[in-house]
Amino acid sequence: MKPVLLLSIALAVPVHALPGAIDLDALAASAGEFGFSLPPGGIAVPPPPRPPASAAIAAPVAAYQRVSLAGLLDRYWTEVDWFDDAAGRTYISGTLDVDGSPWLVVAPCGRAPLMVKVERGMSASWAAGGHRYSLDLDVSIFRARLNNLFEIKDADSGATLWRSRIGDLFRKTDATGTAVSIAGRPYRLFLSRLPDVSVRPAGASDRIGVCLIYDGADAQSDGFESYRFVLSDLESSPRAVRLHGGDQAVLSVSSDGSELTVSY
Repeated sequence: MKPVLLLSIALAVPVHALPGAIDLDALAASAGEFGFSLPPGGIAVPPPPRPPASAAIAAPVAAYQRVSLAGLLDRYWTEVDWFDDAAGRTYISGTLDVDGSPWLVVAPCGRAPLMVKVERGMSASWAAGGHRYSLDLDVSIFRARLNNLFEIKDADSGATLWRSRIGDLFRKTDATGTAVSIAGRPYRLFLSRLPDVSVRPAGASDRIGVCLIYDGADAQSDGFESYRFVLSDLESSPRAVRLHGGDQAVLSVSSDGSELTVSY
């Protein structure tokens, strides 16, 4: 793992005299008392004053946290939604590519997951457990974009096996992320393999993405404000990023990919 990144901020601190520092007015009033001599002219001359004391003030260290990535890879793919049929259980979740485009992840029983980009006209078909399936997006001009519907059907009978609004699925996906707090704001952390777009439907590639989704509710966010990175980029060098509300943070990942360090 790369050395844990610590940000140190040095502050210039003015030196202030502590209680008991020399008061020149009081010294003048003490002329003739013990410890002072009166030279010609009758002006009291005190002994040389000691330098005023100052308090040592430590420079604050930036906050940081370490998040274990062990067990997080693609974990949420089987925690969001699913349906059961004669072939077994099929899991469905949402995910994001590193460019921010949304994808649907379908993990049929007994076969590798497939990934379909969420866009108008999206469709896919596959076979598992001796059954054939089809996926489509039911779009209507009378619905808001996130209210359009994913549908998975039995390709032979035409029976609908699973249906979900886009927004509902991605909200459920968001809830399965690992909760982290950065600069006092809530985020959800995801670690997943990115789509291999060389095949259709896409498969899971060897590239791994790290995604932070802002988890707060305010006027500036609809709940899907995301910040995305390629894991290998964070392993090679720390990256300064700007998050929700202009917060700045530095992200780095250990060389074995097991731990994320966030400094802010």
